[in-house]
Amino acid sequence: MCRICKTEASDSRGENCDRIKWELKIVDSGKYHLQHEWGYHVDNRTYLKRGTINFSGTWKIAKGRAGDPTGILVQLDPDQSNSISFASIDPDILHLLDPNKNLAVGDSGASYTLSRQARASVLPSGTQGLSIDVDVIANVNFSGRSPCQEIAKEMNHPVDANCFKLKWSIDLYRNPQTCEPTTYRLRGTLYRNETPGTETIREGKWKVTKGTKTDPNAIVYELDAFGSDGPIYLLKADHKVLFFLANDRSLLVGDDNFSYTLNRDK
Repeated sequence: MCRICKTEASDSRGENCDRIKWELKIVDSGKYHLQHEWGYHVDNRTYLKRGTINFSGTWKIAKGRAGDPTGILVQLDPDQSNSISFASIDPDILHLLDPNKNLAVGDSGASYTLSRQARASVLPSGTQGLSIDVDVIANVNFSGRSPCQEIAKEMNHPVDANCFKLKWSIDLYRNPQTCEPTTYRLRGTLYRNETPGTETIREGKWKVTKGTKTDPNAIVYELDAFGSDGPIYLLKADHKVLFFLANDRSLLVGDDNFSYTLNRDK
């Protein structure tokens, strides 16, 4: 499943559309079924469904995306002019590609990531991201929304049992002369104080490391621990897309509403 912003919706879906939810089923026979459900949010917790569209066809495995020539791809209707491609970041995670085969970039409220909900996968493992960290911008911001409970547990941060989503905004700073990582600044749901309108800013140092649980060459950003909260690990899948990792550096898999994806501000 994934959430996609309104600009991807057809005009025929009307103005009351701020979310498109994708449900993709692929089977080892080479067939797929895709459902688009669209609607809008009345408020922070109330979503109204407006309609659905269903597609079906064939799929195949391919290789190569921008920045990762050996990356595994899933192509829907590969022989058609309107074929859709996804990067297989992990057997549990697909991410939509744009026409130039870059990872599609969402915003602070929605991503282009599909998280596997079934317990079996027909997808192979592949490379997960970039193997070289090249960035000449002294300050970048990544933001997004994720499920709550699992990542809070990984960070050793207590949350209420009814917490179901978290908002994130992370500024990463580099030395403007050397481009080496220096400090980070994180704002988000976890650090809001009991007094309305106030929050604690999580700050510290960060560094570039290598290796996830399944890809020893992948670039990983490591944000230092903050008080009793543990470090944060982020896979650099693309220059504009990061994925949260667990403490064992495996990818965290989202649910049918939110993924563990952060998108770079444009």
